[in-house]
Amino acid sequence: MRHAFADESHRKGQYLMCATAVSISDLPKTRRMLRDLRLRGQRRIHFANESDSRRKSILATLTHLDMTNAIYIAPGREQAAARRTILQKMVTDLRAQGVTRLVLDSRQGQDHKDRSTIHVLLQNDTESAFEYGHERSAHEPVLWVPDAVAWAWGRGGEWRRRAERLRLSVSKVELL
Repeated sequence: MRHAFADESHRKGQYLMCATAVSISDLPKTRRMLRDLRLRGQRRIHFANESDSRRKSILATLTHLDMTNAIYIAPGREQAAARRTILQKMVTDLRAQGVTRLVLDSRQGQDHKDRSTIHVLLQNDTESAFEYGHERSAHEPVLWVPDAVAWAWGRGGEWRRRAERLRLSVSKVELL
């Protein structure tokens, strides 16, 4: 059984969301390794605020963790529609991969819309349990991974090549 953690990024007219899936048995070790990456005084790692040398070091460390990453891309002109469409595809994919819980990075004003989107998607499924919710990234270190992967992939060039080393799949999503 696995849990997934998701965060988004906006780049060049595109809305990106990354889901990182980790085996439940690997979560304690993964969280410890991620916390150890923080600098003194840092509450969390946020890729937009890190130096290039730190970004390289963090991405290199992530290659040693047993996880998968999936980037979902939608046209970003209408971010609410892009997020909703990506969430529908992401949740469907995660469930098909045996993920039993999804944790999204909490965004004030957005969380209730995410819950509604996922609830509508799951409302007729009585067969399988799937939990979902939001957490602040300062409290859940695994959320730092999709932040890093989405940032690096969205940045392109060398950064995208580094992200692609992290067992990464990419899906383009058309808005409904």
